[in-house]
Amino acid sequence: MAVVSSEAEGREATVGGRERARRGGVARRVVGVVAGIAFAAAAVYAQTFTLSFDQRGSALTVKGAVGELVETNRFSAKVTSLVAAHAVESKDTTDKVTEVETSNLFLVVDVTATTPKRPLQLSRLQPPVLLTADDRRYTPTDKVDESLTLFNKVIQPGLWSKGVLVFEIPEDALPGLRFVLIPPQGGIVVDTFVPEAEIDLGLSDAAAARLVSQAERVHSLVGKS
Repeated sequence: MAVVSSEAEGREATVGGRERARRGGVARRVVGVVAGIAFAAAAVYAQTFTLSFDQRGSALTVKGAVGELVETNRFSAKVTSLVAAHAVESKDTTDKVTEVETSNLFLVVDVTATTPKRPLQLSRLQPPVLLTADDRRYTPTDKVDESLTLFNKVIQPGLWSKGVLVFEIPEDALPGLRFVLIPPQGGIVVDTFVPEAEIDLGLSDAAAARLVSQAERVHSLVGKS
């Protein structure tokens, strides 16, 4: 009887060991799948920051010129005018009007935009840029109050919103300058095929020199948003 009991116990121990091994194998596979998904998501997320400017949606770039309406399937935009200035009037946190200067040049870009379906609001995380002839990029300056710019507008479907974007840029970067608008996106995974509008600002060497010569001493943004 003792021998039979020992054999039974052995079989039970063997079955129990196999069951624990099976559960352990399942757990390892689950952990492996979760880790794989996390790694893939991280790779996609990282890729959005390693893609070059030209790679991000370059196949969906819609081009136009200043004064022309550039239409994509997510938004339409037009640059209506440009103003150069050595200083701009903004306001501080107490709404007091202040004069802000730059050692370069302020370029005030007047933009009109609409969307066909979903509201759109510009974001500092994915802002419009000025793209130079040698592919330097300039984002809007943080020296002016955003409530005075297009950042403060929600661009609504079927309605036209108008506002300015203010950039600081060296004078030698003006010739061949383009304005590029990419709609901001939320979430971790960024759509690399989102359409963008690229607008040639019409600044030949002669036009750039003329813009500099006509630059205002100070351009007021107050009361124009």
